[in-house]
Amino acid sequence: MSKKLLLALAAYAGLAVLAWFTLDASVSLASRDVPLRAVTLTLLGLFAVRTLLHAQRERVEQGRDRDQRIG
Repeated sequence: MSKKLLLALAAYAGLAVLAWFTLDASVSLASRDVPLRAVTLTLLGLFAVRTLLHAQRERVEQGRDRDQRIG
């Protein structure tokens, strides 16, 4: 893994830890009380997955470029 990817994932993990320990309120969604902590952690998880998918795509595209130059 690249240094930038590790740094991004560490930042998401740090934000998740901060959210876990600081958020206690609830928000009303579709007439249900949803813990704000859960919403925040879900969004951070989605951003982390998106970052991993982007890194994987970059790795695949670099491989394709290398293959095209050789072939």
